[in-house]
Amino acid sequence: MLTSVVIPVRDAADQLLYTLFSLNLQFTAFEEFEVIVIDNASCDGIAERIERFHAHYPLRVVRFRRRMPYYHLLNTGLAQASGELIILLSCNMIVPREFIGVHQHAHDHSGELVLLGLGTKRIYSVYEPDFSPIQQQECREWLVQYPHIKRPYTQHCTVPLLEESQIVGGLPFHIGLPCPEAEKRHAIRQKYGPRLEHHRSPWTLFQTQHVSILRDNLFRMGRCKELPRLEMERDLAKRLWRKGCRFQFDDKLTLIKQERVIRKAREQSVSKKNRRVQ
Repeated sequence: MLTSVVIPVRDAADQLLYTLFSLNLQFTAFEEFEVIVIDNASCDGIAERIERFHAHYPLRVVRFRRRMPYYHLLNTGLAQASGELIILLSCNMIVPREFIGVHQHAHDHSGELVLLGLGTKRIYSVYEPDFSPIQQQECREWLVQYPHIKRPYTQHCTVPLLEESQIVGGLPFHIGLPCPEAEKRHAIRQKYGPRLEHHRSPWTLFQTQHVSILRDNLFRMGRCKELPRLEMERDLAKRLWRKGCRFQFDDKLTLIKQERVIRKAREQSVSKKNRRVQ
């Protein structure tokens, strides 16, 4: 089963390269999957750095010159995908070696499945000077616990902290911090089981940062609608559910979410106002 991994990205070159490197370590044969990166007008040199990256699998990059809404990124990625199975993945997720294989195996046994991400830990793979005060403090305390992780040599520049050899050895999966969102999902799994039996609205758990769906099921739904990200995700998931797709948590994978700068709600609000004025 050919699998297409679609990864939208904007200004996260260091995190993305760690994610792409983790896909180099898959147990699955490299001719069985492809990766499509949708670059949303990044300004941090992603295109040039991806050109220098040696991928063991087919890797394509679609670059937009101006910033596009998220639904447009997904529609573009889905149109570019060749696989029978589509995995939507966030640019800052380091994946375990069995990642592709687990998704393929799950869909081999169910044609109407929507496989939802469950297990996630957090890690400071990259130091960013614009981290919030809470992130700065957590990062410092975390680095104290693990002296073998590189320290940022400056507080004023973005600095990658992980070595590729540490990803090969699986270190991030042993030193990751708890993820509050994942803990909530585990509580839901404990109540309803992995197949979410008797859950009245399983579509509310759909997130494009880690989910897989057969291509045919997605294309029966049509394009992602022109809505803000959360509303778009809910709309797509609800349409899949109404068409008979079954939502299930993945019990076999734990992904590593790389911390990124938290954009302040006020800044986002100002940005929206500016767009309306224009």
